[in-house]
Amino acid sequence: MPGTLEGPLKAFAGDLDKCVRCGFCRELCPVGDLYPWEANFPRGKVQLLRALARGSLRVSNYIVDRMYFCTTCGYCSKRCPSGVRTNEAFEAARAEFIGLGLRAPEGHLRVVESVLRLGNPFGEAEGDRERWMPPWLRAGRRSKVLYWAGCMASYRLEETAISTAKILNAAGLDFTTLGRAEGDCGSILIRTGYWREAERLARENTKKFEGLGIGTLVTSCPGCFRTFANDYPKLFGIDLERDLGLEILHSSQLFERLMREGRIIASGLDMKVTYHDPCHLGRHMGVYDPPRNVIRGAGAELVEHSKSRWLASCCGAGGGFRSAHGELSLRQAARRAGQLSDLAVNAIVTACPFCVVNLRRGIEVFGSDMPVYDLPAFLEGATSRAK
Repeated sequence: MPGTLEGPLKAFAGDLDKCVRCGFCRELCPVGDLYPWEANFPRGKVQLLRALARGSLRVSNYIVDRMYFCTTCGYCSKRCPSGVRTNEAFEAARAEFIGLGLRAPEGHLRVVESVLRLGNPFGEAEGDRERWMPPWLRAGRRSKVLYWAGCMASYRLEETAISTAKILNAAGLDFTTLGRAEGDCGSILIRTGYWREAERLARENTKKFEGLGIGTLVTSCPGCFRTFANDYPKLFGIDLERDLGLEILHSSQLFERLMREGRIIASGLDMKVTYHDPCHLGRHMGVYDPPRNVIRGAGAELVEHSKSRWLASCCGAGGGFRSAHGELSLRQAARRAGQLSDLAVNAIVTACPFCVVNLRRGIEVFGSDMPVYDLPAFLEGATSRAK
C-alpha cells in the first residue's frame, strides 16, 4: 500500500491529514493504557496510517496488529477536536489489509472462521440457537415485528432473549423470531475487516426479512442494531429502511415506546441503579435516553456516573478485542466495574449482552458482588400486561 490508497481506507485519506496530534484521544482510550506506547493510542494509529498513505512505511505485521489492538469504542472520534473519524478509519484499515491478502491476527481470525463456518462466533451448532425459545414462540412465521435475538443472547446470555420475548408477549405484540435460521448479522466480520463476506451475509439477511413481510426489526444487541441501521447502507448500499420499509429499533427504544403507549406497566423496582452506556448503542448510534427512561419508568432511581453517555468507559469487549486479548479485555472490564461500583447503588444496568458478560467478569476480578443486569432482564420482573 505504499503511496496509494485504493481500498476502503481511501475514503479516509483526508481524515488522516486532519490530525493535529493534540493527544485528547489518549485520555479515555480503553486499550492504550494497557500497553501505553504511542502506537496503541488512536493518535499513533493515525500517524501510522498517514505514513502508509504517503509511502513512508510499508505494511507490516506490527502495523496490522496495532490496527486490531482497538475495541472500536468510538471515544477517540467523539473527543477529536479536528473531527477525524478515527475508529471508522481503523476499521477501514483492517478491511484494506484483508483486501491486500493479509490475515487478521490469530485471535480475531478464529472468531471470523467460526462465523463463516457456523453462523456464530462461538463455534456452536445452528440448532442450539433455539435453546432460549419458549414453546409458545414459533420461529419464521409472517409477523409485523421480527425479534433478532443475536448470537450473544442466543448462546451466552439467554436471559436477555427470554426476558425480551416475555416482555413483548406481555405487551400483546405480534412478533416472531428466526430461530435456528437467524445466523449472523455480520457485525464481527465488519469490525475485523472481512467486508466482502459481511456483504454476502447482509444480502442473505435482506432476503430473510423480505420473506417474512415484517415492518419492524428489533434487536437486543447494539452491535446488531448498528450493523443493520448504519453499516449495511453505509458500506454495502443496503438500506433496510428505504428498500424494505423496515423500522430498525434497539429493544430499549421499543420498550420505551410500549411503556409510553401503556402496553407495558412496570413498577416495584424500588432500588438505586447506575447505567453503563454500551459503545455501539451510545457513541455510535446516539441512543442514550430510551434505556434511561425505561429504568426510571420501572420505578428505579438512576444514579449517573461522571463517565457516562459519550464519555462512558468501554467495557473492553468490542471490536473483537475480547476474543483476541481476553486477559486485557478483562482488565478493562474490571477497571470499568470499579468505576461503577464506587457509586452507592444496588446494581449496574446496561443494554448490551456483551457488556453484561464482560462486566460480570470484571466485577468478580474487582472483588465486588454487585449484580449486573441487561435491560430486558432488569425490566421483566416489573412488567405486566396493560389492562
